[in-house]
Amino acid sequence: GRVVATTDFLIEGRHFRRDWASAADVGHKAAARSLADCAAMGAEPSALLVALAAPPDLPVSWVRELAEGLAAECARGGAHVIGGDTARADQVVLAVTGLGDLAGRSPVLRSGAGPGDLVAVAGPLGHAAAGLTLLETGLEAGLAGDPLVQEHLRPAPPYDAGPEAAGLGATAMIDVSDGLLADLGH
Repeated sequence: GRVVATTDFLIEGRHFRRDWASAADVGHKAAARSLADCAAMGAEPSALLVALAAPPDLPVSWVRELAEGLAAECARGGAHVIGGDTARADQVVLAVTGLGDLAGRSPVLRSGAGPGDLVAVAGPLGHAAAGLTLLETGLEAGLAGDPLVQEHLRPAPPYDAGPEAAGLGATAMIDVSDGLLADLGH
């Protein structure tokens, strides 16, 4: 079959904060970002390659919990972590490459969009951004169980929607993790 590949970074202080997110949260989010990008091209997510750079004093227990989060989200998306690399850095940096199987179809690219196209969205919009806003208020201790905060910490993309839309003839697709208006511009 045909394969798609996508790469995302998660950088501590920019994409997550260890004082807000558990290592499992970071693992879930890292996997979800790449697996969603594969699905948004019409592919069934199949595998991740994960490169981790971290400070030498990062507890091994944090890394194990990160791996558990990656594995759990991969299981939800029908994929597996198949390899990666490690290095030393001043902060935690994850580079995740997602691979997806197109089952012989061509990828559905965002460049297939045109004026007059119908726009359809799978999944809720704005919840993760609202959760981030709540965390930024500084009240995170009281918001740990808030559903919007959970949407930010552990996004749950509808992985099956991409391949289904591709099979139904979608001419363009994109993961809207940057927000609907921003991604419509792409």
